[in-house]
Amino acid sequence: MKHTHYIRQSYLFCKYRNYVLGIQKYITGRNVLEVGPNKGNLFAQYYPQTKKYTLLEPNGHFEKFYIKLQKKHPNLHYKIGGFEGYDADERFGAIVMMAVISHIRIGSQAIFDKIDSLLEKGGFLIVETNNTKRNLDVFDLLDRNYEKIEAKASYGGIIKWLRIDYRNVMIYRKP
Repeated sequence: MKHTHYIRQSYLFCKYRNYVLGIQKYITGRNVLEVGPNKGNLFAQYYPQTKKYTLLEPNGHFEKFYIKLQKKHPNLHYKIGGFEGYDADERFGAIVMMAVISHIRIGSQAIFDKIDSLLEKGGFLIVETNNTKRNLDVFDLLDRNYEKIEAKASYGGIIKWLRIDYRNVMIYRKP
């Protein structure tokens, strides 16, 4: 549904959604990696509350948005490239992956292994399911290896009623 994409990326919708999700407590004061951030607006309100916020996006088209965001947020960094080949010399206190699992072109075990190598001990993974079934086995691996802190619907109220989106957000902690 094309309208879903536009609604999901609007500034006011992102503010509402972030309020409902309540993830601020998991990223405040941490070094954060967001995979597949699109224009970077979804969690922009939280950038100032983090130690460092890194955007990892395979689509170079979005770079112009990141350059603008960096002017407002000096702790914001970005890398254009895919999750599959991403190597960092740092570990992250939180990783945010909102509806990107099905776009990653490696298997579920490889996705889990990559997350595990990037997330520091005691760090949080905030991950949203996709509307497709590709790579959803990664959630079984996360359930077996990490502590599930929260699981909730991405959207409620009118958004859920209109069936604009029906995803879930899971928050895990790496032991």
